[in-house]
Amino acid sequence: MAKRKQQQNIYNDYDRDQVLAYLKKQKAKKRKRRRRVIFVILVIGLIIAFFVSDYSRLQTITVSGNNRVSSEEIITASKIKLHQDYTFFKSMDAAENAIKKTSLIKDAKVTKDLFGHVKIKVVEADPIGQCTIDNILYVVDETGRVTKDEAGVLTTYVQRCPKLNGFDYDRFAAFAKEFAKIPAQVVNQISDINYAPENLDDKRCEFIMDDGKILYLRYDDMAVQLKGDNYALKMEEFPDYKYYDFVGKYVYVHN
Repeated sequence: MAKRKQQQNIYNDYDRDQVLAYLKKQKAKKRKRRRRVIFVILVIGLIIAFFVSDYSRLQTITVSGNNRVSSEEIITASKIKLHQDYTFFKSMDAAENAIKKTSLIKDAKVTKDLFGHVKIKVVEADPIGQCTIDNILYVVDETGRVTKDEAGVLTTYVQRCPKLNGFDYDRFAAFAKEFAKIPAQVVNQISDINYAPENLDDKRCEFIMDDGKILYLRYDDMAVQLKGDNYALKMEEFPDYKYYDFVGKYVYVHN
């Protein structure tokens, strides 16, 4: 009887130890789960605090490579808003493409770092022609885009560019797109360009060259007429004439 009672006490102690061990494990799991929940809450809180704070937004913009176009104009074109746009979400590709569409800008590269500092590097397009319409200076650059310069800030940059005369804005804009396709070595020899329409020939222009020669071209096909070495070859073929009228496949020359 005593032996059976002793055996029962041993079993009871064993069961009690098992229960205590189980309860201890459960408490440990609860503590671990609680710590995990607290950690997740802290992380979420920090993320929310970061995005609410100014540190998550773009902080500064640095512009380089510009001379004719102001930094303010480039930043405005980029549509980047400091202290408003989020560093991780603002697309630099969109800003880059927007800047490339700006007059007198040939190329642009926009980068940012993790601290919200933006760098804009541009390559400006060279002006290749100038035209005054209603007392306002308009400049065409090598991309064929036209810039309206009411303040006259580009005057010093276009002094060596050919002067275009007699154009209204619409014809000048149409002319500019084709003019940009003419080889630079030809453009550099042009002194003045006059809009010189004739009956049934409303696209005719008069090119006055630095050497005194005068070319007549239509602005809708002048890029084709003067492409590559065409101009140099025609001058070699007909060196002693003053007037050259480019019509289709033919060039009519006379003095």
